[in-house]
Amino acid sequence: MSFQLNPIVMSGREALPLIEGGKGIAISNGESSGAWAATGGIGTFSGVNADTIDDDGNMVDQPYHGKTRRERHDELIAHGVRGGIYQARVAYETAKGGGPIHMNILWEMGGAEEVLHGTLQGAKGLIDGVTCGAGMPYRVAEITASYGVYYYPIISSARAFRALWKRSYHKFPEWLGGVVYEDPWRAGGHNGLSNSEDPQVPEYPKPRVRALRKIMNEVGLHNTPVIMAGGVWRLDEWADWIDDPEIAPVAFQFGTRPLLTTESPISDVWKQRLLTL
Repeated sequence: MSFQLNPIVMSGREALPLIEGGKGIAISNGESSGAWAATGGIGTFSGVNADTIDDDGNMVDQPYHGKTRRERHDELIAHGVRGGIYQARVAYETAKGGGPIHMNILWEMGGAEEVLHGTLQGAKGLIDGVTCGAGMPYRVAEITASYGVYYYPIISSARAFRALWKRSYHKFPEWLGGVVYEDPWRAGGHNGLSNSEDPQVPEYPKPRVRALRKIMNEVGLHNTPVIMAGGVWRLDEWADWIDDPEIAPVAFQFGTRPLLTTESPISDVWKQRLLTL
């Protein structure tokens, strides 16, 4: 199928509407996200307990010296902040002024707010946007806006976005860079099914995304992109979405496919295994 893919404005900059999804456990790092952004897309590194690498290329250990659970938790947060700042710097330098750099964080992880504050403060000017899911991230808007950074909530239904908008996001509309629809049946990561949805009966995503766009338009977010995530492998399978007036503007997030790139930090054994699944 032939189609035209045009740049759109995201995080205050023009970029191709192609996003590397942020995968935790140090899988989406500064090198992979920076390389993606260098080609004109939007790179996303994981801020979930990110690794720090020393000048010799060795991973910095994360020792815990605290005698209490609270003390060790504080050490964990400090490690996470240090790693987030490090990966942001690598991503920024690797991108060389290409597309935006985003940080991905899980709202329900321990110390999420502290890690977000610490990383955005320590990596000021290096991070353009924050994607955040794994829960209902009400406060992510207030936190990111205070640093002049765009926020991208990850939701799995129009109803979830409506709740977030009414409670918090309507106060910070200018910093809402986009809304990530992570399909609860197709996503390889978090699957946000509600009690009213049957995990054995997948729903086609287009009507659900159209419902999301309708709500966004009702509150004046006509130009704010919807980002389709989960099950995006071949872009030509989604070509009819690009100019659909009931969806556009739209961007696409690739989670699994970037695992196979040269810059992906996973092992070659893992990459070869993925090719046989």
